[in-house]
Amino acid sequence: MIYIQKEGGRFMRRIDLNGRWQIRDSKGEFSLVGLVPGVVQADLVREGLLPHPYVGTNEDLFKEIEDREWIYEREFNFREDLLDEDRVDLVFEGIDTLADVYLNDVYLGSTEDMFLEYRFDIKGVLKEKNHLRVFIKSPVKVPKTLEQNYGVLGGPEDSIRGYIRKAQYSYGWDWGARIVTSGIWRPVYIETYRKARLQDSTAYLVDLKGKDAVVKVNGFVYGEGDLSVDVFVNGEKMGSYQVMEKNGEKFFEGVFSLKNVKLWYPWNVGEPYLYDFTFILKESEKEVYREEKKIGLRKVRILQEPDGEGKTFIFEINGEKVFAKGANWIPADNILTWLKTEDYEKLVKMAKEANMNMLRVWGGGIYESEDFYKLCDELGIMVWQDFMYACLEYPDHLPWFRKLANDEARKIVRKLRYHPSIVLWCGNNENNWGFDEWGNMSRKVDGINLGNRLYLFDFPRICAEEDPATPYWPSSPYGGEKANSEKEGDRHVWNVWSGWMNYDHYEKDTGKFISEFGFQGAPHMKTIEFFSKPQERDPFHPVMLKHNKQVEGQERLIRFIYGNFGRCRDFESFVYLSQLNQAEAIKFGVEHWRSRKYKTAGTLFWQLNDSWPVFSWSAVDYFKRPKALYYYARRFFADVLPVVKKVDGKVGLFVVSDLRELKKASVRFAAYRVSGDLVFEKFYDVTLPADSVTLVDTVSTSDDLVFFVEVRVEGRSFKNYRILKKWREMDVPDPGISVIEKENEIEITAERPAFGIKILSEELPEDDFLFLEPGEKIILKKPGGFFDVKSLFDYLER
Repeated sequence: MIYIQKEGGRFMRRIDLNGRWQIRDSKGEFSLVGLVPGVVQADLVREGLLPHPYVGTNEDLFKEIEDREWIYEREFNFREDLLDEDRVDLVFEGIDTLADVYLNDVYLGSTEDMFLEYRFDIKGVLKEKNHLRVFIKSPVKVPKTLEQNYGVLGGPEDSIRGYIRKAQYSYGWDWGARIVTSGIWRPVYIETYRKARLQDSTAYLVDLKGKDAVVKVNGFVYGEGDLSVDVFVNGEKMGSYQVMEKNGEKFFEGVFSLKNVKLWYPWNVGEPYLYDFTFILKESEKEVYREEKKIGLRKVRILQEPDGEGKTFIFEINGEKVFAKGANWIPADNILTWLKTEDYEKLVKMAKEANMNMLRVWGGGIYESEDFYKLCDELGIMVWQDFMYACLEYPDHLPWFRKLANDEARKIVRKLRYHPSIVLWCGNNENNWGFDEWGNMSRKVDGINLGNRLYLFDFPRICAEEDPATPYWPSSPYGGEKANSEKEGDRHVWNVWSGWMNYDHYEKDTGKFISEFGFQGAPHMKTIEFFSKPQERDPFHPVMLKHNKQVEGQERLIRFIYGNFGRCRDFESFVYLSQLNQAEAIKFGVEHWRSRKYKTAGTLFWQLNDSWPVFSWSAVDYFKRPKALYYYARRFFADVLPVVKKVDGKVGLFVVSDLRELKKASVRFAAYRVSGDLVFEKFYDVTLPADSVTLVDTVSTSDDLVFFVEVRVEGRSFKNYRILKKWREMDVPDPGISVIEKENEIEITAERPAFGIKILSEELPEDDFLFLEPGEKIILKKPGGFFDVKSLFDYLER
């Protein structure tokens, strides 16, 4: 039992019903003790009844149990004195997905949506000894029946997913396993309280008047009585607000002035300051419930103004333009209940350490854990939040589905809106692009594409009503004459990689905000060793093909490795070169788009993380082992980025600065032949305006050189390199790497230009996939189990 205390007394109790439950399936094959929160698939693996789904081809075995119903049961005692409370609720924070709930054989109600909390009034049903049963329906049989009744929905993956409000990726994706889970995936408890309770309290910035802010607060109240809400900020009372009723809902709202306000900013613009808000619900001046939240105050706008190419798409936070640097976030496991708080901490902090200031929560997954949003709040990482609709027609012409979708949207916005990190609500992922161009999503009812009732009419109204402080955007991508326009809105760039084009085509793209683009790379070799046996480590072995979900994914990896680098020596070389190729591709795109600031105003590559061990577009694999792309991202997302690129037949040197103040900088620009011979070396003293791109010089020179540049700003060094030809055309020689191993450090030097320098060790190194100018020295902390250093040269076949 959890007691939540106020000064001198209790106002709410929670009785935990998590832990061990009895679970059985509808066919009588399985009967076991499972865990709540949990899903059946995790329990079957833990009990040894099914093998690990991420190893070999075991994923296929889990498809055999998709059509099962599952019964969760447990007994619990309840003290009679607690029935003296006015309210006794049974709360399920999340059931996956369609379920009927019974207490002492009394039907309490059903659940229809994986993403929502469900509450049942059980005061009249409770006894001293109780039996709780949850009957979970098949997440495949039910939507299949609906599909038979209402028709097949257009789009990729399994189209039945459109009829069920469940994480869409669980039915398989081009990077994810098909594991269609069932279970009680979030906590369950009994909550007792007197009179009434508060829910979804929030605060947001209305206006700034000099150093003072006008702040609006509101929230919802469930229960009866003469109720009011006191609001405190950092312990100081700001006001007391009477509870009102409108359209059948009780709520409070009010406005107050906050002196000398501290605003919330993305970390690279300012401090992500959070206030301690306390909302105290009172009945006749006696406290009956409270909510405590950390809330940041900020003003968000998206600037869409003519720029000579079309219209801009720029995030403005508190009047400051912000170039968005980051990645797309997918669920970090196919079995969500395997995720722990420390997993979120690791991944979100890795994003921050890679200089990312935005993550896009992709629309085929879940509305994330509170752990995720709280970390983004604290670390100053902006969140682009999709609603959970992706790559499919959705049957919003059916009244029951539209009602369910709207209920979900309203409840989710109310639940999450207090997080200042959420700077955009977005209607879906790629559906409107599909309507325009895919050819398999063209069905209309009354002239409206399936889903657009939600994205164009319902969701913008709901967001405006529930969270007026945060903009809404209909889809990603969206804008212009077609959804995936280069001239307006955000853009997904998939002609590169998926369309078989090489990454040099990024330079031809003038999108205004690149919210998806990507290039695949293998996971870490140790991750491959987890899911495969030595004899299975061939790019086209069935186990490897099982672990690359894109159609012809392995073929693309081979095509681009051979096209850019030449032949690889063996499977280890294939893994290494695919990672290096991925990193070089995304680096090339980011450099192009960052050097266009603010004609392009954001680059969110696909994707930060993985949901299982797989060949994919991620920068960090399932076991949170960084790939080459992650190490590269720390450099190409730095707040100062030197860029070398072709300009009108010459070689141009640019410096991109995201610094918020004008800075003096020294620049060194050098060119070498691959043999290590220096061709030229130039030095410049430059002024970098705040938040700018500066052209330092243009040079007439040969394309077959290797260019190095270093920018020094107030003692900080920012380095980069560029070759203008393909790597295979450069005939990369042995760079002549030397390593001096000391007790706690390693020193690395090279005689000739060296690239893709890989630290071989048992522990993950602090940095990896490095580059070296001839004669330059790198000093690194020596990782545990260090045994060698290799470079690109060592992985190419001669």
